[in-house]
Amino acid sequence: MKVEWRWCKFQQLQLLELQAVFALRQQVFIVEQQSIYTDIDGLDAESWHLLGESENGELLAYARLRGDKKQGCYKFERIVLAPPARGCGAGATLMQQLLDKAAELAEFPQLKLSAQSHLQSFYSKWQFVGEGAEYDDGGILHRDMQRPLFSS
Repeated sequence: MKVEWRWCKFQQLQLLELQAVFALRQQVFIVEQQSIYTDIDGLDAESWHLLGESENGELLAYARLRGDKKQGCYKFERIVLAPPARGCGAGATLMQQLLDKAAELAEFPQLKLSAQSHLQSFYSKWQFVGEGAEYDDGGILHRDMQRPLFSS
């Protein structure tokens, strides 16, 4: 499956693109995973957004990259693939895009994400290591994971 990747700031998103982002996040995180939570959390405006689209413009993959000055790290958030994009390498490409963008920006030395527990082994392929205990977030077990921006 061919996916076209593109980075943009919140203000650069067109209204229909923003609608597609919120629709994909809602479809997967709230409907498919049956997790009731507030997806629109007020942090989109300060984030970079990675959109992976099909050749006809359908949003297949998405992630948010946000610098957290309090914690001194970048956070990989709202990582999501539409069902047609699963199992074809799009997730690996999305992760590499996130790592490359964080390295390009290079403002913070650490990377963090909140992994759904069943995806910890996926994130460990990019040297993310679990920290702390698992916790419930919207009815789904998660675990915080982190790694240095530049691994040795």
